Amino acid sequence: YVLWGISVLPAFSILSILFLRLAIHKLPEEQMAISGCLALGPIGTGAFALLLLGKQSIHILQAAHLAELGAVMHSIGIVGSLLLIGFGMWWLAIAVFTIYKKFSMNFHLGWWGLTFPLGVYSFSILELAKQLNLVGMAYIGYCLSILLIGLWLFVIIKTLLGAYKGSLFMSPCLIAEKKLAH
Repeated sequence: YVLWGISVLPAFSILSILFLRLAIHKLPEEQMAISGCLALGPIGTGAFALLLLGKQSIHILQAAHLAELGAVMHSIGIVGSLLLIGFGMWWLAIAVFTIYKKFSMNFHLGWWGLTFPLGVYSFSILELAKQLNLVGMAYIGYCLSILLIGLWLFVIIKTLLGAYKGSLFMSPCLIAEKKLAH
C-alpha cells in the first residue's frame, strides 16, 4: 500500500496539471494528440493494484489473525478501483475526443503510448469484473483488450516498416516545427 501511495498519488498531481493545461490552453498539436491516452496508465495501474492488494490482504491478514481487517481492505480495494475505473472512463473519453479532433495518421513512436495505458486499464476492468462476477463489465474489458491487440499489431507493423524504411526516427515536435517554418 505504501508503494501504491508513492506511485499513484503523485501521478494524480501530474494528471491535475494535465487537466489544467487542457482547460486553459488548446488541444495538443496533431502529432501529440495520441498522448491523450497516457493518463490511463496510472489510473489503470492504480485500480489494478488496489484490486490485487485487497484480494491478497484477505489471506495475509488472516494469517496474522486479522481476518476482519482483510475483508475491509478487500472492500476498500473494490470501491477504490471502481472510483479509479470511473475516472479512467472520463479520461478515455477526453483522449478519444482529443484524438478525434486532432488526429493525424502520420505514424511516429509516440503511438506506443496507446498500448501500456490501454492494457493496464483493460486488465483492471477485467479483474474487477472477475472479483465481482460482473459479466457486462467483463465484456467491456474484452472489447478494450481486443482493441488493444489490434492497436498493438498495427503499431508493431508500422514500427517495423518505419524502421526498415528509415522514416520512423523523427520527433513529433520537430515535425510540427518544420511545418511552422514552411
